[in-house]
Amino acid sequence: MRFRRLTPGYFRVLQMQVAGKLKAEPRSPLAGVVATLLAVLGLGGSCYAVWKMVGQQQPPAQAP
Repeated sequence: MRFRRLTPGYFRVLQMQVAGKLKAEPRSPLAGVVATLLAVLGLGGSCYAVWKMVGQQQPPAQAP
């Protein structure tokens, strides 16, 4: 069962799944692996971008 919009019915289905009254659709184990890989790549890319931005900063000029 798929919903295209976030409707009150969709939230009821989620609550029923959490309560154990409704079984979730089976998913491929590959989906979890791909999601984890994308998360790691996203975090790595973000950390690399911050690292590069920090490295480009000029040190403050010191007064003699």
